[in-house]
Amino acid sequence: MSDLNARQRRAIPFIVTSPTIIKGVKKAGVNPKTFYQWLKQPEFKAELYRQRDEIAEEAFRTLENSLTKAVNALTGLLDTNDSRLKRLVCNDIIDHILQRKEIEDLDKRLTAIEQRLSEKPN
Repeated sequence: MSDLNARQRRAIPFIVTSPTIIKGVKKAGVNPKTFYQWLKQPEFKAELYRQRDEIAEEAFRTLENSLTKAVNALTGLLDTNDSRLKRLVCNDIIDHILQRKEIEDLDKRLTAIEQRLSEKPN
């Protein structure tokens, strides 16, 4: 980050926390053309992505901490008297389970392929 100038360092937090780049650039008081010139600088681009990834990781941690509560709320809706809502909840739960199974199957297949490729002589 030391390779960045003060204006770039000040702008990055606005950019990474805004819903769009243009809104972030405007909040930072930077001309969009200037921003796109900065993106050509590897140091700026790396720091921008580092801070963006850091914010995303924090958001995912927050979601992960709410997972049990969300699952309990979803499964709690199975006891509703509203048959339409109950059907939707059942479909959601089934879809989530099937998606997980599909991902696990793909992971096993990919692991097997990688294993075979690593065993082949060059």
